[in-house]
Amino acid sequence: MKGEIIKAIEYLEKKGLIKGTWGNLSVRVDNKIYITPSGVPYDILKEDDISILDFETEKHIEGLKPSSEKALHLEVYKNFPEIKAVVHTHSLYASIYSALRKPVPCYIEDQAQIIGGEIPVAEYKLPGTLDLALEAVKKFKLGVYGILLANHGIVSIGRSLKEALIAAEIIEKSANIAYNVELMGGGHKLSEEDIKWMRNLYIASYSKNI
Repeated sequence: MKGEIIKAIEYLEKKGLIKGTWGNLSVRVDNKIYITPSGVPYDILKEDDISILDFETEKHIEGLKPSSEKALHLEVYKNFPEIKAVVHTHSLYASIYSALRKPVPCYIEDQAQIIGGEIPVAEYKLPGTLDLALEAVKKFKLGVYGILLANHGIVSIGRSLKEALIAAEIIEKSANIAYNVELMGGGHKLSEEDIKWMRNLYIASYSKNI
C-alpha cells in the first residue's frame, strides 16, 4: 500500500494538483489508515515515511508524524464506511472557487457521474481542526464525492484510491470549465434529473472497473 501511495502522489504532481508539501492523501485498509506525513516535500517522500494510524484508537503506530489534516481523513472514514481513500489538494481553479466560497456548477457529464453534481463548499474553519473535518462531512452527506473547503482547497473521496484520484482531477477540470464558461457569459447547467440518472448509472455500472 505504501508504494501505491507514492505512485498516487506522483500522479497528483504530474497532473499539477499538488506542489511542495501542500495537500495530503490517505487510504484505509481494514483497521489501518495509511496517510502522507506532515511537512515532507513530495519529491523526496519515501515509502518508510508514510504514516500509519490505528483506525479504532486513532494512535500513530508507524512512520513519520501524520498529516496535520488527519482529523479530516478520520472523520470521513468514520462517517462513510464504504469510502477507502481521501485526497486533499489545493489545485488552482478549484481554489479560486473555494476563495469565492462559490459551488462549482455542474456543466459536464463526467462531473455529474463521478462527483455527483454541483461541488458544494464547506463552511470556513481553521486548517487541521476537528471543526473543519465536521464541516466537510456535512457536505459529503449530500452524496457527492468531491467538495470545496472555503478559502482552502478541495477534498475528494472514493471507494478505491483510483476513484478518489480521478475525482480530484475531475474537480479541478470542472472548476476550470465553470470558470471559463462563466467568463464567456454563462452556460447551460445539467438538470438535476439528468445528473441523478447519470450518477446512478455510474455507481451501478461504470465505476465497477475503477
